[in-house]
Amino acid sequence: MQLLLVFLGGGVGAACRYILSLAAARIYGDSFPWGTLGVNFAGCFLIGLVFALGVERAAISPEFRLLLVTGFLGGLTTFSSYGIETIGLVRDAQWASGLANIAANNVGGLLLVLAGLWIGRQL
Repeated sequence: MQLLLVFLGGGVGAACRYILSLAAARIYGDSFPWGTLGVNFAGCFLIGLVFALGVERAAISPEFRLLLVTGFLGGLTTFSSYGIETIGLVRDAQWASGLANIAANNVGGLLLVLAGLWIGRQL
C-alpha cells in the first residue's frame, strides 16, 4: 500500500511539474528556467506547510503525508533539474542568469519553507 501511495503521488507530481514547466516556457520563454523555479518554490512552500500540519500538529495522517510529501512533492520538486539547468547556464557563459538561478532557488525556497511553516502553525 505504501509503495502504491508513493507511486501515485510521484506520477501526479511529475506530470504537474512537466505541465507547469511547459506552461512557463510558453509564457516567459526559455532563456531562464522559470518553470523549475516555480515548481521548486511551490514544493518548498508545500513541504513546509505539510510538515507543520502533519508532523507538528498531527493533522495529516501518515499515509496522506507519504502520498503528498514522498510521492507528489518528490515528483514535483526539481532540484536535480535546477542543478543541470544552472550548470547549463554557466556552461553557456550566462553567468548572471546562473547566479540569479542559484540565489532565487535557494533564498526564495528557504523563505517559502518558513512561510509554509508559519501559515501551517497559524491554522
